[in-house]
Amino acid sequence: MPEEATETDIQELFKPFGRVMRVFLAKDKTKNVSRGFAFVTFANKDDAQRAIWGVNDYGYHHLILKVEWAK
Repeated sequence: MPEEATETDIQELFKPFGRVMRVFLAKDKTKNVSRGFAFVTFANKDDAQRAIWGVNDYGYHHLILKVEWAK
């Protein structure tokens, strides 16, 4: 995620795929900007899979997003 990304931005990006339950955007504690990754929790596993297929390799701002299951 770009440094200027917000949780609302991420919510908007993923909500077309299903009900988003939670967004956690990792932020640098001193600068309060995105550290470049986030976790998105969906209400339904099938929605999460569609989001992975739909957003992985998607151009977002000046980045190409990589989306996968959390490990």
